[in-house]
Amino acid sequence: MRQAAKPGPRVSASNLARYIGRVFDCVVVGAGFAGLAAAVELSGRGKDVVVLEARDRIGGRVATYEHEGTMIEVGGQWISPGHDSMHELVEAAGVELIGPQEGALLIRSQGGVYRSSAAPDRSHALTPFEMADLGQGMLRFRRLAQRVESDRSWAAANASWLGQPLGRWVKANLRTPAAQQDFSAVLASVSDGMAGDVSLGRALTTTVQGTDLESLFAVSGGLKLRRVMGGMHQLVDHLAAKLDDRVKLGQIVTRIDHGPDGVTVCTEAADGTSSGSYRARRVLVTLPPWLALRLEYNPPLPSWREEVLHRNTAGHVIKAFVLYPTPWWREQGLSGQMSADEGSVRVTFDISEQSGPGIMMGFFEGAEAASMSKRSRTIRELAFIDSLAAVFGEEVRQPHDYLDYDWAADKYTRGCHTPHFAPGVWSVNGQLLAEPVDAIHFAGSEYVGKNNGYLEGAVRSGREEAKVIWRELG
Repeated sequence: MRQAAKPGPRVSASNLARYIGRVFDCVVVGAGFAGLAAAVELSGRGKDVVVLEARDRIGGRVATYEHEGTMIEVGGQWISPGHDSMHELVEAAGVELIGPQEGALLIRSQGGVYRSSAAPDRSHALTPFEMADLGQGMLRFRRLAQRVESDRSWAAANASWLGQPLGRWVKANLRTPAAQQDFSAVLASVSDGMAGDVSLGRALTTTVQGTDLESLFAVSGGLKLRRVMGGMHQLVDHLAAKLDDRVKLGQIVTRIDHGPDGVTVCTEAADGTSSGSYRARRVLVTLPPWLALRLEYNPPLPSWREEVLHRNTAGHVIKAFVLYPTPWWREQGLSGQMSADEGSVRVTFDISEQSGPGIMMGFFEGAEAASMSKRSRTIRELAFIDSLAAVFGEEVRQPHDYLDYDWAADKYTRGCHTPHFAPGVWSVNGQLLAEPVDAIHFAGSEYVGKNNGYLEGAVRSGREEAKVIWRELG
């Protein structure tokens, strides 16, 4: 695959000489969405900014690559309702959003495959309040299903209560009609004929043995996910274009010397040799927490901060693609989306463009991704095709191309999507990770309480922290 995003300038020895003795208002570490959004905000407010990126490209965990003339999104690509900052960028960049392919959803549950059009028949997306209501309902239902499965004595003692109609429980536990409708529609698709008059106990038993609700809602289209036609890198390029030559590639930040009034950011080249240092009044680190911990800080960060970071692990995701000459599943009235209760890949999407090959995308996640990461790409291809065949049939084995991207193996990412905090860590100290230390500030999708882990969270975090820095600088 060939990189599609436009690279920014590298720093040559002669170019670097321009910065010796210069004191920037802010050095931004990382040219992902958070870093670029912050730099645009600061430069737009008249501050002298430079962005340092270790990779030879911009975008961070957003990356679009070209394969035989087809653009493949190997990184983040989804925009949801309520992601206002991302929608503003889409409008400003003049690009189009496209939604999931229309057609039936296939669901594999307990050995059977069901065909469903689970997405509710509504023209509007859920409001943030309805989304929150739906999320709380899913959480209650999942916890209840797990208790029924793990505590047979409790289930037996509450048999009468578990015998109530599912519809009654839904109305009692979800407050908004739209959330109730979505919840009931997707549950009905889990097994043939499940409806509101089915007992709560049967619904709990069926779903705990089948697909997870979050994946099911995602692939059903109920969350109204959208992606950028032509690739998310267009939004990255749009931000970078506002920064002219302020983005420097191939600058690996290794150490930050800091005090209350300023910082010195030390860098090295890819071959490990020192490439210089940058002085600034402030530094904004937009690396994810597990990478930010790898930098050397002088003086060291507060001990509690390192303890919090040591007690969380990055997620592990391998994003995989199967490319066919045409999206043949559409001829069968299928959306290309599926959710399964077993197999190496359990969720897929059709991400084909309007013209070109048919592309089915899925994920190896968690323990499955960790295991597959140690295996060959050929083994991963076979595992993906087997997962597809169990749902779509043997037609998936027709001639195809296979691609994947292991984000945990990317040395400048080392994990995706978001970190997993040990029990109690985030609620006690996690949100304090965004608090500055002397002249060091932090931003990124993992540092926000709202839209955490999403591109929206990265953009908002970068912009908000840039405003904090601007106020401090005066």
